[in-house]
Amino acid sequence: MGQVRPQLVVATAAGAVLTGVVVASFIIGVGNKRETVAFECSKDRDIQYIIKSGAEYIIINPSDQESRNSFLVSKEVSTIPRNWLFRNMPVSASSNKGFSLTTSDSKPYIKSITFDTGSSALRINYGVKGTKPLTSICRPSQGMERLRATANNIPVEYLLSKQSPIPVLNPRLGQKQFNLVLYNAIKDKKGATYAIYQLLSGLPERELTANESLAMKEARSALIKANSSEMDIWIYDGNGRYTWEYENEKSVASDLAIKWCEDQQYSSLQEYTAKGYKIISSGTETRSSDGWVREDFPDGRFSGYVNYQAECNGTRYSLRLEGSVDSENENSADYYD
Repeated sequence: MGQVRPQLVVATAAGAVLTGVVVASFIIGVGNKRETVAFECSKDRDIQYIIKSGAEYIIINPSDQESRNSFLVSKEVSTIPRNWLFRNMPVSASSNKGFSLTTSDSKPYIKSITFDTGSSALRINYGVKGTKPLTSICRPSQGMERLRATANNIPVEYLLSKQSPIPVLNPRLGQKQFNLVLYNAIKDKKGATYAIYQLLSGLPERELTANESLAMKEARSALIKANSSEMDIWIYDGNGRYTWEYENEKSVASDLAIKWCEDQQYSSLQEYTAKGYKIISSGTETRSSDGWVREDFPDGRFSGYVNYQAECNGTRYSLRLEGSVDSENENSADYYD
């Protein structure tokens, strides 16, 4: 009989241990459910409710009915869509003990957020000068059904569908059945456009029904339109018609009229094209002072004042900056100035 090699004995033992761990984990996972609990943190502040399930969380603000009001906090998702993040803030940590969000933005409205499940303490550190940190103790809430009915961005069903404490045994984003369960839970809610797009675009289009494909494309178009910017600017071409009241005031009145025309141009075309704006239309446009403009001379020249009129030749440009499906700068302090 041949002799058993030591390497084979070690490998076999290691495999048995590993198999035992996997089997034990599976048994534990089958025998226990991942509990989902809700916390109420405030009535009207930046974070009103937090729902916890395992090491994942949903922040939800039910009072916000006009825009996206629910957001995912997780390290179990490799890449969370930008507007599923609370104020676009990256998740620094997320475990069964709590979570933290931290931004690297230069001028953020909120700098960081931490939530500790042991103490139920929520702390929000603001980036706005003079705004003190907010610390509140969240308390258990029985309003899960209300939160479920209100969430319009990441659905609460995302957490409720995860029954096992072992992440690999739970459904994941990108799986057809899971994405469609979440889509059907949220598709009729106001403000759910972003969720509709993300849940359907996360699946191969060939696997979508005609209605689902249409819903995904319509959501994409609506998001891009909402996140795009359009504006008109007028550019003075240096010519026009300038009128003076008295002949001896012709020179100074002309200079004043030209200055008036120049002041009607608030920015340059290059300033906006450098930011990515595209010209979508243009046409000639004359701007007029619509009567006399008075310039006073406190030193007594020209009997104390000069009257002039101006008609300025120029071009009006309509510009558009194409947006993406994601809304940017949602955590910018400038937005709250």
